[in-house]
Amino acid sequence: MNTRSLLCPIMISVVTLMLACAPTMVQMPVQKPAEIDVKGIKNIAIVDFQGVNNSGDLAASLLTTELMSSNFFQIFERSKIDLVLEEHALAQSGVVDENTAREIGQMLGVDGLIFGEVVSYSVDPDEKGVQKVEKKVGTGQYRTVTKNKKKVREEIMKTTYIDQQYMIRRGTVAVTFRVVNIETGQLLASKAKSKSYDSGKVVEGKGTLKSRDAILNDLMADIVKEFARQIAPYVVTEKHPLESGSGSTKVGVQYAKNGLWDEAISAFQRAVSEQPKNSSTWYNLGIACMVTGDYDAAEENFNKAIALKNKNLYFQSLAHIRELRLQREKLRQQVGN
Repeated sequence: MNTRSLLCPIMISVVTLMLACAPTMVQMPVQKPAEIDVKGIKNIAIVDFQGVNNSGDLAASLLTTELMSSNFFQIFERSKIDLVLEEHALAQSGVVDENTAREIGQMLGVDGLIFGEVVSYSVDPDEKGVQKVEKKVGTGQYRTVTKNKKKVREEIMKTTYIDQQYMIRRGTVAVTFRVVNIETGQLLASKAKSKSYDSGKVVEGKGTLKSRDAILNDLMADIVKEFARQIAPYVVTEKHPLESGSGSTKVGVQYAKNGLWDEAISAFQRAVSEQPKNSSTWYNLGIACMVTGDYDAAEENFNKAIALKNKNLYFQSLAHIRELRLQREKLRQQVGN
């Protein structure tokens, strides 16, 4: 596990999007702590979930990939799980509960075991229907009209209603997840999650329906990602605007657009010395400090911006920096655990 990467909630690498007539937006990858602190779990195994049509294997495979990308757990190789269970005359296809989970975990030599069940994994039969839609049709009669200062003949159109066929495709996936501490036998997490898909009306000749396999795979991936974020830190991308200005402020924004944040901070510091009564200069300096992880300096600069101008953006940024500080402390505690 890369502890240093976990303790750095904001990566310095920043991609900047510049839209015409819009503020410069900086995108900041931010590492969030897990929602559930699975204390004492470092090495973990994920056994195949119960489920129809290989849905249990899909759930376990996707969850393995998600948790490996978090770098928070050491994941027991799935290819070796069957071998270990076979050596101990246990079939992984059997039902896993809190009692057998502890036994299996001890055999695998892990701290925790994740198992569960895919309780719903289906796409409904397509709903087919017919709806009336307006359509303009020719009457075979013509009239003379003026277009672009010229006389032209055009066909007289009338409104009619035609039948239009459509299809609707719906699907649902529901999964239960459980995490057991092997040493204590304690159930650390038990979650049930479900997601549904509805294509809406897809008109014949004007759209395509997502395949049944794609629907099920996408729903499963969303469910697994949501659960993984509950037990392991994860990264999200936040967007924050920089305010425009002239002189050193403009220079600082240019540096920030290119990810040169040390230079941007220096430019914004010059800007606040040149224009100490300009709230935007203090705000931009606060954003730069937030990106580089100096939360104390960011909070101080946001407060100075607020003292000059009661702008909602500044209050939101102040609240957010305090939230980031709490999240960083929670992340440190989880890494320590």
